[in-house]
Amino acid sequence: MRQLKILATFAVLVVSLTFANLAAASQVIVNGKPLPVSAVIENGTTLVPIRSIFESLQAEVTWDQIRQTVTAVKDNLTLQLQIGSLVALRNGQPVPLQVPGKIIENSTLVPLRFVSESLGAEVRWDELSKTVVIQSKDLANQEITIQTAPENADPLYNKILQALLKAEESITFDTMNRNQYGSTEKVIAMAEKVLQDHPYLNYTESLEVRINSGNSLHIEVAVHYNFPVRDVRKMNQAVDEKAREIIKRVIKPGMTELEKEKALHDYVVLNTKFDYENYQKGTIAKESYTAYGVLVKGVGVCQGYASAMCKLLPMVGIECRMMIGTSQTAKGAEPHGWNLVKIEDQWYHLDVNWDDPIPDQPGAIRYTYFNLSDQEIKKDHSWSEENNRLLKMDR
Repeated sequence: MRQLKILATFAVLVVSLTFANLAAASQVIVNGKPLPVSAVIENGTTLVPIRSIFESLQAEVTWDQIRQTVTAVKDNLTLQLQIGSLVALRNGQPVPLQVPGKIIENSTLVPLRFVSESLGAEVRWDELSKTVVIQSKDLANQEITIQTAPENADPLYNKILQALLKAEESITFDTMNRNQYGSTEKVIAMAEKVLQDHPYLNYTESLEVRINSGNSLHIEVAVHYNFPVRDVRKMNQAVDEKAREIIKRVIKPGMTELEKEKALHDYVVLNTKFDYENYQKGTIAKESYTAYGVLVKGVGVCQGYASAMCKLLPMVGIECRMMIGTSQTAKGAEPHGWNLVKIEDQWYHLDVNWDDPIPDQPGAIRYTYFNLSDQEIKKDHSWSEENNRLLKMDR
């Protein structure tokens, strides 16, 4: 797998959009969807194909071959641009252009500024990936949809998940399916699967399973937590409320999966301090291993960072798994946790903990462990290949 380049989100530009020292073509994404066209950077100005972009923004586009003029109509707005002219018309009013529109390979290209000013679209530019991100004004006003934990096809899985969400101490389950649930090992494996998929719920110390067999199976699971049950319920609630607050703050409508991932990565790095002093002393608090420690208290270790990302990313529609393995540190090989994320149908490794400078440096963010391939992260991370394969399998 190739390394996915990072999208850096900048403020919307409604003034001149010129980018120095650029010559390569760039990708164009409109309302979160890549277009099968490229932008062209010429003499420091980004030119974009007007027809495909305007049609993606629900404008009707026509071309007058004789007058060499393109016309775009959307609602009560009419835009006209003549090839070679430094002035376009917006409802008959002149709009100055940085450079004139031109035809390149049978496509009419216009300055990017014209797109943002003419239809009121927001425009973002990513220097690293040479990507133009355009978002329509009406989409920008929409609310972000926050997704909840999806249901699983297995009824015992769902029973355990709901119990952990409510921090219940006991779970009961009756079934006729002896093959699937007929041993304590199988029930414990199911509980471990739930915690693997939702590590932000892992406040458990141990599980105790009892199975009574008769005409049907009566399964009882006792959950022993690392904290008082009342505290666990408060922690679950606090994490959920904080996650929603973070998403509303940093996620914008029309963002690509990569932009969402980066926004959440950056928030966690900027607002979390690695529990380094306690790590050195071997006195790490239990909260630092949890999503609560990272998101609410702002202090954590690797497991807490990875758990927090497994809480945030699925809420914005991005698949996330926790990887458990080892990493090479100054102390040698140590147990370590990080994430697998699925971006644009490809799985990548994400280690937010190792992208957070130690000791803490306010405002500093690294991308050394942002979306690496298996081969790239193996330089200092290792894990069970079978575990990696199973994690990447779709549910």
